[in-house]
Amino acid sequence: MLSTTDNVEPMGRREQNKIDTRRAIADAAFDLARSVGPGAFTVDQIAERAGVSRRTFFNYFHSAEDALTVRVDGFLDLAIEVFGKLPQDEPLFDSIISAFIETTRMEGLSQHGELFRMAAVNPELLRAQLHSWERAEVRIVEALRSRLGSGASDLYLNSLVGCVLSCTKAAMRDWASDTPTSGDDSGADLEARILAVLTMLRDGFADPGVGSMGRPRSSS
Repeated sequence: MLSTTDNVEPMGRREQNKIDTRRAIADAAFDLARSVGPGAFTVDQIAERAGVSRRTFFNYFHSAEDALTVRVDGFLDLAIEVFGKLPQDEPLFDSIISAFIETTRMEGLSQHGELFRMAAVNPELLRAQLHSWERAEVRIVEALRSRLGSGASDLYLNSLVGCVLSCTKAAMRDWASDTPTSGDDSGADLEARILAVLTMLRDGFADPGVGSMGRPRSSS
């Protein structure tokens, strides 16, 4: 006779199955968005492509747009994990930049760039993306508070994170305006622009004519 524990799947396997299902749904949504455009497909089509039921889809996501923007959450999970392992006595902005570099080494930004560009022409996706950035802001503030302790005021933390995210969005808009929609972009150019703007922020936005990573002024 089997004991009750014989039928219990190990917790690690259950959690991995959830992660795999979530990823499969997100990948299916992204593939559809890339092939037919955001807003041009249904939840049922996502579920069919991912090999799950409609009910399973809604166990993980509220909408097709949520399934697309989950990549931001995943990237942030990884970045916060990397940030938490960096030396506590390292200058804060050096740690932020190091965490970004290491995270992009493990998970590139190509798909993030594509989704950012898609959101510019799809209001529903843009709305979901904005909510995703808001969640990111809250979580980054929590990560910094954990590292800096009670010595950092809410004003300091919220202002710092707001600057980091605003600069990141500026780099993404700059990339989207300069990079053709056709062609195979690995994400390296987007990564370089975000790294450049984070470095500018760390260095206090020095005059671009005196050696910052910004675009130099044209001389007359």
